[in-house]
Amino acid sequence: MPNRVPLEDGYLVFSEDGIRLLGSYSPVADVTFFPTRKRCPITEESVQTVELSREGTLHAWSFIHMPRMGSMDIDPGGGYAVGQIDLPEGVRVQTRIDGRPEDLEIGMPMRLEADVVATDEDGTEYCGFKFVPKSRPSPGSTP
Repeated sequence: MPNRVPLEDGYLVFSEDGIRLLGSYSPVADVTFFPTRKRCPITEESVQTVELSREGTLHAWSFIHMPRMGSMDIDPGGGYAVGQIDLPEGVRVQTRIDGRPEDLEIGMPMRLEADVVATDEDGTEYCGFKFVPKSRPSPGSTP
């Protein structure tokens, strides 16, 4: 397994059991937020950093027929999907979605994966995140 690090601090972490998004929980308001915050926007009280669920439900999606940001090339399939994933904590995440229009259906189960953005000469992978249909085999799994 390559060395993977977040592209930017505060959004996700890697551990032995995989990738997790980071959010903030407000005990006073009993509400969870993504991305992390310094204070609760409802009560202005302190919040706790929490790891969010790896699985959620596709709330809405769209397919964009142009190159991804930071790229001059259109993906082989002619674009990419973006959408909103509802997590069990009550958080709705805006994200890139790995899938073709025919693969996606509102209400379907989705799974969090690392999205490798760049790789250093030493093999370190700098990652953002994306969601994929839960029915798709995990990377490294055998069919």
